[in-house]
Amino acid sequence: MARHQRFGTISAALAITLTSVVMVSVSTVMAQSSKNKSKTSKPISSSEVKQIDARLQKLQDTFETESKAIIDGYEQSGQYDRAKFLLEVLLKLDPKNEELKKKIADLDDHVLKSSEVDFKFGTGSEWTPVGNVHKDKLARVEATGDYKLILTASNLNADGFPTENVMRDLVGRVPTGALMGMIVSEENQSGKQPPEPFAIKSKHEFTPKKDGILYLKVNAPPGAKCIGDFRIKVSGISRATKGEKSEKVEQ
Repeated sequence: MARHQRFGTISAALAITLTSVVMVSVSTVMAQSSKNKSKTSKPISSSEVKQIDARLQKLQDTFETESKAIIDGYEQSGQYDRAKFLLEVLLKLDPKNEELKKKIADLDDHVLKSSEVDFKFGTGSEWTPVGNVHKDKLARVEATGDYKLILTASNLNADGFPTENVMRDLVGRVPTGALMGMIVSEENQSGKQPPEPFAIKSKHEFTPKKDGILYLKVNAPPGAKCIGDFRIKVSGISRATKGEKSEKVEQ
């Protein structure tokens, strides 16, 4: 944790430094131009403007070259988070750069694939913990397979199925029968805030806002019977090891 915090501090400082380099340099160039202008009291010629532009372009080229060399070094050493961080800094300087956007997307995909784990999931299961998710770390869940949903509930009235308790009732904001997820954090466990289920369906990528445990469940009405299994593939999620206890969700 201390190492992660140190990297976060260094990254924040580096971000400020990198994003300020071009602005400071431009300000310096303009200040020098203004100083020269006040001394000479003559407008800057087009050739002088071109010289300033050339200096700025040279600075940008050097900055990008050095940054990309550092990014390549991080990738080769497996430090993908650091590589992505620098790519995002470059993208802030050049928001329309499609090459950088693709590079970030490819890097995300590479990171997720390197941590893929698949397992069988019973569609009739209650909320089931499948692993830990981490704040600001991209995660992916994919599900394949078919199952049967048999409605056996009785004594319904005009209000239909209950949706008040997300732990045992039908979740109204998720399609009926769809695979859904829920992240349980320390705040949820302490009762300060209830967890919020979200649709996963056949595939879903998400970036958690907090550390927590990811739970999965099929959004079936109370009393319904689900027959069949899904093949679940998770990426960017730390799977529980044998003997490790998972936190329970109060129902």
